[in-house]
Amino acid sequence: MKFTEVKRGYDPVEVDDYIRTLDSVIKSYKEKDNAIKNAIISAQVAADNMIKNAKLQADEYKVQLVRELEHLRVAVERERSKIQDFQNTYSRLIRKYLVTLDEDDMSEINSCLDGINTMIDDLVDHDIAHIANSDNKAPEPEIKTPARQVFKVPDEVNEPDETVNEPDNNDQ
Repeated sequence: MKFTEVKRGYDPVEVDDYIRTLDSVIKSYKEKDNAIKNAIISAQVAADNMIKNAKLQADEYKVQLVRELEHLRVAVERERSKIQDFQNTYSRLIRKYLVTLDEDDMSEINSCLDGINTMIDDLVDHDIAHIANSDNKAPEPEIKTPARQVFKVPDEVNEPDETVNEPDNNDQ
């Protein structure tokens, strides 16, 4: 802005008007500055609250996760115990019912098999038709030791159930 020169300086009315204009502009800038400062403070408070809430929520999630992990750890240990119990039971049953064969057992089994082969050879060598038409039956092989003793099967092992459950045909 340019002021008009008067005898003793610039026109006081123009200077006063200009000063009032400057005061108005300065006041406007101060208001904007205050609004910006308030917005920054509000944003900072909001950000601080969001961080605080996020930390609280994260802490709650951690507590919940630790609780769930402890439940999972207990479940894993429970399953480990079940597996160990199964292994112990399985091992005990295997030891109880395992059939062991030693050299003598195998020798006796081979001897029985040799006897069966001999009988087969005898049947082949003789006239099978003659044997079938006569009252002479093929001799039964002589089994010296029952299989239960040969295989050392414990007495408490029950014989398999001979009954078979037939399917119900009425279900169709």
